[in-house]
This record gives sequence, structure tokens and C-alpha cells, in this order.
Amino acid sequence: MIIKDLHVYGYGKIENERFSELGQLQVFFGENESGKSTIMSFMHSILFGFPTRVQNEPRYEPKMHAKYGGRLTLITKKHREIVIERVKGKATGDVTITFEDGRVGGEEELNDILLGVDKNYYQAIFSFDLQGLQGLQTLSEGTMSKYLLSAGLVGNDKLLEAETKLQKELDRLFKPSGQKPLLNVRIKDLKELQKKVKASEQEQQSYTAFLHEETELKERLAEITKAIQAIEENLVNVGTFLRIKPLIEERGNIESELRKIKDVSFPVDGLKRLEQLQAVGMPMKAQLSALTEKLNKLEENLIESEINPFITEHKEQIEHAVDQGTLLEKLEVDMRTAEHERLMEEKNIEKVKRELFLDEPDAEISKFDISTYMKEKVKRTERDKHQLQNDKMQLDEKYGLQKVSLETTEARLKEIEAQLMPEEKRSKLEFSYNKQHNSEFKAVKSLILDEQILELEKQLALQKKKKAHDRNRSRIMNGSIVALLCLGALSCYFSDQLLLSMIFLAAAILFAVSRYLFKGEDILSGHIRQLDDAKRKREELGSEAHQDSDGESMRRLLELDDRLQRQYETERVKYEEREEAFESTIQEYAAWEARREKLAKEMKSILSGWGMSFPGMEINLESVFDMLGNWKGAVERKFETIERHQYLHEEFDGKAKILFHFAHDLDFEPSTWREAIGLLKRELNDAVEFSVQRTQRVQERSHLRNEIEQLTREKNYLDAEMEQLFGLAKVNDEEEYRHHAALSEKKGSLTNQLGLIAVQIEQSRMLPERIRTYVKQQITSYTLEELERKLKDAANAKSALMEKLTDTKHQIKRLEASGVYDDLLHRFYEEKAAFNEEAKEWAKLAISKRLLNKTLDRYKRERLPKVIADAERHFAFLTNGCYSNIILDHSGEKILVQRSDGLRFGVEEVSRGTAEQIYVSLRLALAEHTFDNDPFPLIIDDGFVNFDAKRTKRMLELLKTISRKRQIFFFTCHHHVMENFAEKDVIHLSNPILNKDNDLIIRGI
Repeated sequence: MIIKDLHVYGYGKIENERFSELGQLQVFFGENESGKSTIMSFMHSILFGFPTRVQNEPRYEPKMHAKYGGRLTLITKKHREIVIERVKGKATGDVTITFEDGRVGGEEELNDILLGVDKNYYQAIFSFDLQGLQGLQTLSEGTMSKYLLSAGLVGNDKLLEAETKLQKELDRLFKPSGQKPLLNVRIKDLKELQKKVKASEQEQQSYTAFLHEETELKERLAEITKAIQAIEENLVNVGTFLRIKPLIEERGNIESELRKIKDVSFPVDGLKRLEQLQAVGMPMKAQLSALTEKLNKLEENLIESEINPFITEHKEQIEHAVDQGTLLEKLEVDMRTAEHERLMEEKNIEKVKRELFLDEPDAEISKFDISTYMKEKVKRTERDKHQLQNDKMQLDEKYGLQKVSLETTEARLKEIEAQLMPEEKRSKLEFSYNKQHNSEFKAVKSLILDEQILELEKQLALQKKKKAHDRNRSRIMNGSIVALLCLGALSCYFSDQLLLSMIFLAAAILFAVSRYLFKGEDILSGHIRQLDDAKRKREELGSEAHQDSDGESMRRLLELDDRLQRQYETERVKYEEREEAFESTIQEYAAWEARREKLAKEMKSILSGWGMSFPGMEINLESVFDMLGNWKGAVERKFETIERHQYLHEEFDGKAKILFHFAHDLDFEPSTWREAIGLLKRELNDAVEFSVQRTQRVQERSHLRNEIEQLTREKNYLDAEMEQLFGLAKVNDEEEYRHHAALSEKKGSLTNQLGLIAVQIEQSRMLPERIRTYVKQQITSYTLEELERKLKDAANAKSALMEKLTDTKHQIKRLEASGVYDDLLHRFYEEKAAFNEEAKEWAKLAISKRLLNKTLDRYKRERLPKVIADAERHFAFLTNGCYSNIILDHSGEKILVQRSDGLRFGVEEVSRGTAEQIYVSLRLALAEHTFDNDPFPLIIDDGFVNFDAKRTKRMLELLKTISRKRQIFFFTCHHHVMENFAEKDVIHLSNPILNKDNDLIIRGI
């Protein structure tokens, strides 16, 4: 099945556009928004109907009021050329089918043409895009193998989804060891209800006993509740006392210490003020001493600073000369670069000369004609050469076709001529037919049959002889092959290559068995049957001598000979026409040879103008022209480089001389200009450094004198402040002052602690009388533990009583309620009926899953092995032999791939790109095994953008191979992909633009 032509009336942004003469491999190339997806959807819509408004698919209705729809021309083996037209009408559009013989049909005929295939089935097998490949990115490692397996069975994951969905529904209803599934819960509830029904029959007990027990339990519960309240109150008070007991003891200790400390006079923050004065005064004294020493040394250094008078006089000229160092560096680099460029150009020139086999001086290149006119002439000559080659290929093809056709016609003529009746025999037969009741009629017919029998016996003898000869030759050839394989096995066996030896031996056995089992059809059987028929007719002739059917037989023989005569004349005319066409082709060969000689002379003339000999038509003049141009350019650049090197060298020498002059004046003898710059820089830096140092030292001396005066004033102030502190503390020295400070600090700390403890005891809200009572009673943690034990025992007793009371009340209410047993029994039967209904639903799903699994198993046994065989052939080609096999594991539920070194991997272990290549291989293989008698076209939308460059190229080569048997439409927006196709196979789509009439145009270039 081939799509020959697409005509879009209006579909999306495409209006009144036609794509005709579509090829076996047709590529649609365009950027985003150029209409690739629109054309792909148009093909699906014309074949299977427009998407309805309720479907989750764009309808691509035109925005500019164009006619919605279009048509395509389809060529099938059964119906030949068909035109399918679909326009806006009912939900999926109105379709009209026009056959080659003029018949017109509709949806029913279209369904017959498409062999009952619907849109989903077509897209699952024959149409896929990048979304199908990227779906692999969302799969977990556990489900990828199943997804690829389903792709090999039906083209997508629908069966996988159906199986997963059924299994989820089954697990939702029931699991053998589950707790949450619906049927599991139902079974558990039924068991509980059944127990309750049985227990309800035995629960009739005394109602009065439960009422009396309830009264006693309430009284005991009230008593124990009062006891618990008293224990809890006492427990809170004891706990509070134990918490503040350490504070009470600490308060007594602090009061005792305060009574022991005597009263002292001490200024506020006295110790801190003393330490601050000392912290400032001690560094100040050290700093004053250091500054005095530094001032004396600075006075000595000022006397030693001197500057060279030559540097002072020529400072600017020396600095300018030193600044030329960067320029000198650049000049040196430029000179080396120029020298390197000259050498490279000379190498290029030598390379071109070697490639052209020329040994001419560089100046000769200017004499060669490599003008623009000559370039166009060379291009024209090359075009003529390529045209000659193409014409030669076409002539060879035409010659071969015409020769085969002529030989076929000639063989047909000889065959008909051999079947014609000789003129003498025909005359006798006509005479016998005219006198069919004559006594000689039987003899004539017998004569004819005898001649036929004789001829058949001769042919049979020849065929037997030929068959015997062929049999002997086949035996010799087969024996040679088996012997070679056996020799190879023996050689490998003696070389310790046992595995290879076994392979050769198995191959020899398989070859011998196959030649024995698969014998060709016996070609003698037809001749034997014809001979038997002729002899049978000859025997019957005697018994039918007096019947009227003899005349009828002669009439049929004459009519047969007449038909053969007419066929002979027709074939003879055809032979003459084809012989004339064959002679015409021979003349075209002669014309082609003349054109070739003329072109060879022109090429020889061009090469002689360049001083080269003519090696033959295989030379590429454009390459020679380009190399001559490269030679000329290299020569020009070489001379330019030499001139630039001379100029740079002169500049470098002039600037270096100035540096050496200043270095000699300073009594230096540098060996290089870099050493001269270093020496001059060092002298300049020294001069600048001395100048800066002298200025800094003068400023520093002034600053030091000011600092010394300021520090002296501050030291005198600090001494006065310290004497004032000693007077306030009524002490004479620092040691006595610090002793008074320690006593004052300790008394203040104890006083503060006493205040904090009083606040904490007050916060406990315990009365002083109760505190004194607990102190006398010597309350300890043991008392608290005893109270907690009593409270716990009382609480346990209360809990047991409440639990018992609750149980008693429940029993009373249960016995007071009427109809408990009937209700339980009714609920039991209702639950059982609901369980039966849900069990039926589970059984339906289980049967469905079993049928689906049987279908999958049948596909795996019958269809999948063929698909896997072709898929692994595609996969091995895509990976360039890196992977050799695609293998189903022993369970048939998982796909493995085998690398060329024999290692096997699960598809979840390979890269995502390799997994996509497995998916594509399976899809292509599945398409090859679906309607392979009249294959549907493949539609691919940029499905290989995640492949690397090498595998993308091999994928495109695989598509070209498949397109020999099946039409392929390939949509892409990538230049590197499009460049792998011939220009004639590509339709370029441009972005839509508005023309002067505001119509939307899509142009195919």
C-alpha cells in the first residue's frame, strides 16, 4: 500500500496545499510550527476520520474559513489506484472513495480497503513518535521489560495496561493472605457474625443479679474516690515541701555566714576602677618607652638616605626606555610568529606541489590561469563529467532492460514457432477435416498423435539425461562442502579448539540432512504426465474411429494453430519494435562516446594550461583548481610574512640599543635587553624607595614626638586617679585595697543569694506554719514514695471497679434490648448474600485475566519469536554489532540482550538510549509481520533525537533499507538528520506567513 498524493483543502494552518509524487522514503523537514504534526494528523484523519469533539485530540479545523478536509491518492495491490476524499459533515466527516474503474464508495468500502484496521490499531503498530520513546523514561526498572515485550506483541502497552488493571481489580477484591481487600474483610465479618449468633443463643442470664451488682459497685467507687482525693492533696503538699527543702537549708547557712563578716569601707566598683586604671597605665608606660627608643633610631636612619644624581637627572628618559619592555616582548613574539607562519606556508606550498606532482618555482604560479572565468569553466566541465556518468548509468540500465526484453520476446517467438504446425501437416489436417468421414481421417489423426508421442519421448530422454548430470554435479558439490567442514572440524580439534570443532561438525551434519530432506521438485513429472495423456489418446483413437467427435478434435487443433499464428505475428511485431529500440540505444552509446571524447579534450586543454598531464577522466578539476588557488594564496602570504619580519626586526634593534646605552652609563654590562631592563628598573625602584623612605621618616619623627608628649600627660592623670581611690578606701597600698574589695564583694553576694531564696520560697505558696510543721516532722522522699504507692493502689482498684461497672451496665443494656438474636441472624444472611455477589464479580475478572494470559501466551509462542528474530537483526545493525541477540528468558516474561562478548543484560540494565533502540527494533519488526502482503506505510515523527550520531546514522540507513519494501513518512526538524537524505526525498516546510490577501500559506520547497 502506497500513498501517492496528498491534497489538503483546509486542515489547521494548511490550506489548499498539495504534496504529489510522494516517494517510498519521504522526509518532511521543517522547523517548529511549520506543519509537520498537522500533516501527520491529516493522514490519520483522511484514513480513519476526523477526531470528534469529545475526544482528547485536536481537530485542526481551519481558522480562515477554508474547506475542512482533503484527499489522498492510495495505491493497493487489490484495488490499484484509489482516491479517498473526506470533508466536513458528520462527526468524523463525510468520506468518498473513487476507484480506478470509476466506482464510488463510502465508509464500508474504506474499511474493506484498510482491512478492518482502525486508528488506534494503526497508531499502535505503524505510527509512532518521540512521545512513545520518552514513555520509557517514566518506567521503573521492573516494568520496562514488560513494556518492551508488549511493544513486540501488539505495538504498545495496552495489553500490559489491561493485565495490570485486571490484577489490581483482583487484588482489590481478594488476596489469599490479605487483610484489607473487600472479600477478605467480608469473610472476616461473616466469621465474627457467625460467632455472635451462636453466643447470643446462650446469653440468657439473670437480670436482677446484674442490677444488684451495679449498686454495690457504685458505692465502693464513691468511697475509693474520696480516699484518692485526700491522698492527692497530701501528695501535692509533700512534693512542694521537698522541692523547697534545699532552699530552706541554704537560707540558714547564708544567714550564719553573714553574721561572721565585719563591716568595711569601700568605694562603689572600686576594684573594677582600679583594674581599669592599671589596664590603661601599664601599656601606656611600655608604649612610651618603645616610642622613645624608636625616635632615637629614626634620627640615625635619616642621616643614611642618599639618591644617585644620574638617576635624578635622567629619570623620565630611563622610565620611558624601561616601559618599552612590553613592546619589545611583543616584537619578539611577532617575529617568531612571522617566522613560524613563513615555515607553515612553505610546508603548505610543498604539500600542494606533491599532491599536484609539480616541481615549479613559486613565481610560476602567477602565470597559471585561475581566474573566475576559469573557475566557472572548471565547474561547468565537472558538471558535464557528472552528467556523462549519470547518462552512462542510465544507458547501462536502459541497455540491460531492452536486452532482457528483446531476449524474452525472441524466446517467446521461438517457443510459439516451435508450437506451430508445419505447413504440410496443416494442409493434411485441413484436408482430413473437410473430409472427416473419409477412411483416411483416422490415419491422419493417428499420425499426429504418433508424432506428438515421439517428440515427448525425445524431450523426456533429454530431461532424464540433464537431471542425471545435475544430480552428479550436486553430489560432488555437496560432498566437497561436507568434506571441507569435516576437515575444518578435524583441524580445530587438533588445535585444541573443541568448541569451534563441534560447530564445524554440527554444520556438516545439518548441511547433509538439509540436502537430503529438502530436495527440489521433480521436473520430469510434467513430461511423464503429458506422454501418458498422449498414449492414452492414441489408444482411445481406435475405439472412437466411427464417432463424430473426431471432426471436433481436428477443428480444435486448427483453431489452436490459428491462435498460435496470430500470437506469432503479434510477438514478431513486438520483436521488431524492441530490436529497433535496442539499435537506438547502441547509437546513443556512440553519441555518449563522442561527448566523452570532446570532454576529455577540453579537460586535457585545461590541465595543459596548468602545466599538467591528463591522467584520465577520473581526475577532479575542481580539486586541482582549489589546490592551485591554495598554492597562490600561500605564496602571497609567504612574501607578506617575510616583509613583516624585516620591519619588526628593525624596530626591535632600535629600541634595544637605547636600553643598553642607559645601562652602560650606570656602569652595568647587561648581556640581553631583558637584563638591562631589570637593572634599570632596580635602580629606579631604589631611587624611588629612598625618596619615599626619607619623606616617611621625617613625617614619622614628627608624629612620634607628638605621641610621646600626649602619653606623658595621660600617665600623670592616671597616677592622680589611683591615689584618689586609695584615699576613699582608707588604705595605703594596693594589697590592702584588694583585701577590702574581696570582703565587700563576698558580703554583697551572700545578701543577693538570701533575697533570691526568699523569693523562691514565697513562690511555692506554702504557708510558713506548714513549712515549720513539715520541718519538725522531718519529711523525706520516702514519705512521698509511700503516698504515691497508696495513690497507685487506689487508682488501680478504682479502674478495676469502673471496668467491672461498665461491663455490668453493658450486660444490662444488652439484656434489656429486645430482638438481638434475630437482628444478628438477619445481618448474617445479608452479609453472606453480598459476599456471594462480590465473589461472582471476582470470578469474572479472574476468567478475563486467564483468557488474556492465554492470548498473550499464544502470541508469545506463534508471533513473538518471528518478531524477536527480525528485531535482533535490526538491533544488531543499529548498535554496529555491539549487541547480537534479543532473548526471552525461560519464563517468557522478561527480555534480555546479549552483547557481542556473550554477556547478557536485562533491558533495565542498559542505557535509556539503548532501551529506545530495542523499542524501535521491536516496533519495526512487528510492522514487518503485520499485513506483509500489502504493507501499510510507516509514519515516524522525530523518533530518534535521543540517539547518538553514529546510531542515528545507522537508524536512517535501516529506514532506507525498509523503505524498499514499505513506504515510510519521516517528519523531522533537525538539520543533522535531514542531511542524511537525498534532496529529492525531502519536502521542506516553511513557517506560515500572511500574504497580501491575509491568506495563510505553507510553501513546500
